[in-house]
Amino acid sequence: MAAASVYVRALQKAVEVSGGRKALAARLGLKLAEIERWLDEKAEIPHETFLRIIDVLIEETASPGDSDPGDPPSPRSSAPFTHRDCD
Repeated sequence: MAAASVYVRALQKAVEVSGGRKALAARLGLKLAEIERWLDEKAEIPHETFLRIIDVLIEETASPGDSDPGDPPSPRSSAPFTHRDCD
């Protein structure tokens, strides 16, 4: 059998982080049967639904302290590293 597509792998991960197929279907406002057809690769995941699945993954895997992607990176110190920095 061929390896699962990135679409199906993303869906599998979204099922996992959402607490199961039913939970993901409810979260996305979809029928459980749709999720199951996509997981079984009997139908293709629509592009818009795939983007919503990616949103689920981002929401569930982002740390509470993560910055907004539009935020500039934190400034880095230009001071030389010393062993005292490890204390």
